[in-house]
Amino acid sequence: MAKQFNHLVEIDEKVKRLTIYRVFEDGRKELFTHVDIPDLASTKDEEKLRKFALQLGENLLIDSPIARRLLGL
Repeated sequence: MAKQFNHLVEIDEKVKRLTIYRVFEDGRKELFTHVDIPDLASTKDEEKLRKFALQLGENLLIDSPIARRLLGL
């Protein structure tokens, strides 16, 4: 059986970076991925926002053993 873990999403406002950690049952945190947050405040670029949100969702779903099992992936 695959190890069970949750995800922790942190945002560093100064460097505009979103970081995702795996958090295991014993409390241990492991870096999964990080991505720079696009500058959407000035451009209101809906396509960039859509791509960013899609990337975030895919990262979380594909990394989750439970989500993959439920989705048949």
